Amino acid sequence: MTSLASHPLDESQLSLLDVIADSETPLGSLHRDDFRAACEAVAVDGLVDPNRVSAYLHERFGEINPRVFSAQWGPACGPRGFMTKTTIPVRIDGKHSRGNSNKSTCYRRLRGDR
Repeated sequence: MTSLASHPLDESQLSLLDVIADSETPLGSLHRDDFRAACEAVAVDGLVDPNRVSAYLHERFGEINPRVFSAQWGPACGPRGFMTKTTIPVRIDGKHSRGNSNKSTCYRRLRGDR
């Protein structure tokens, strides 16, 4: 049994959840739109390098929340997204991704570009 089943949320907790999961208000859309604009701005021949997206967003906004940045990739490559994940590997640049320079990820491709 979850805690929600045994102790329902009160009104103040519901509003906090709405703020965290915000995807409908202009503020929530802004983040998603900024991410998409960054992907489109750094794409070279339709290929999107996640390192360049991160650098672009850091340059534009300063320090960004790494969890929010990481969470953008799944929906962007999902069925209603604007990119597809490739199998072309790219090493993660540690400049904006502390502790991950020993890992790699894959390029993404903007949908509609070949």
